[in-house]
Amino acid sequence: MTDRHAIHRKLRCNPLSPALARRSMRITAPPYEHFAHVLVLSGGQVRLRSPARDEVLAGPVVAILPPCDDLSLVIDAGSTGHILGLSSMLLAEVVEDQPEGHGLRLLLSQEIIRQDIERAEVEALVPLLRGLSDELEREHPSIMASCAFLQLLLLRVWRLTGAGDLPFTRPAKTGDILQRFRHLVESHFEEQRPIGFYAEQLGITADRLHSLCSKALGRTPIELVHERTIREAKIKLERSPRSIHGIAESLGFRDPTYFSHFFKRKTGLSPAAYRQSFTSIGDRTGQEAPASYADWP
Repeated sequence: MTDRHAIHRKLRCNPLSPALARRSMRITAPPYEHFAHVLVLSGGQVRLRSPARDEVLAGPVVAILPPCDDLSLVIDAGSTGHILGLSSMLLAEVVEDQPEGHGLRLLLSQEIIRQDIERAEVEALVPLLRGLSDELEREHPSIMASCAFLQLLLLRVWRLTGAGDLPFTRPAKTGDILQRFRHLVESHFEEQRPIGFYAEQLGITADRLHSLCSKALGRTPIELVHERTIREAKIKLERSPRSIHGIAESLGFRDPTYFSHFFKRKTGLSPAAYRQSFTSIGDRTGQEAPASYADWP
């Protein structure tokens, strides 16, 4: 697997070059369906279209578009700009331990549209956007260079939109929060992170996350994380030749004995007994597929 494939699963930066006719771009098409996007429109008009909206934006404009199910851009002829998108996993890597990290996570978690920005301010973003786009088009793009461009871009957008001064008081929809929680769990369940970590990434309190999960899914956040961990443990025990000690380490357990107790408490069998029972059946045609976000209600 090349670096190009690796970085393109986490990051995109597509120029919106002037065209002679109107065109449409579904920005949430796979593999970008879980990306947060930043639209930087230097000139022209773009229509945001989804089952729930139909809104026209006229440049210059900067728009923060958090992950959603189905969103398309209808780009008028002659319009220019860029669409930047990134996964929650890459955002966590880029802003981890940075003083601005919390603000940047909030920035990409809430829709913000600023059409009162001076053209010169938007144009100042263009060299960075072009640099990132060109880097991603290289045969072997540098992850380090791409992340450096991304950090500068996110910081500039954060300052340009005035997001650091926004109160973020618009209530987020429960479905949006739970969807982002699922993405975070998928990215971090092997790290044995506390629930407070997920709540901080979402910009809410741990109590609110607990309430949302309990009401909507009938399970607490920690139960959902544990379910994902157990499912992954089962898959590894069924398919991997690694030792139980190695599987425990791969799932973030420093103590294999604790992993064994955890697994038995959740399944009623020790890891060794589960592997033996699975092997003794001798028929793996019904084995589970890898877990996905759809496995949660």
